[in-house]
Amino acid sequence: MAQDTVLIGAFAFFAIGGAIWLILNRLQTSDLPDRVKRLITYGLLGLVVAVAIYVFSWHSQTYKDNYTKTSAVITSAVNRLV
Repeated sequence: MAQDTVLIGAFAFFAIGGAIWLILNRLQTSDLPDRVKRLITYGLLGLVVAVAIYVFSWHSQTYKDNYTKTSAVITSAVNRLV
């Protein structure tokens, strides 16, 4: 399952993005002051950016762990070729 970081990361990103979209839709129709709405919107959009950065970081770290010279994936592939 660790090999599917792109699939898992994309699913998590879209799930969080969808939840934030629903929250923003409800927020627009609420009776909160405009300043509070704006601050919540900025915070939620910042959360989207943070999640995207985390997903990219997680995926790249998993890729590096699996496909460097010391990884078990590369070692087993080399052993099969030799």
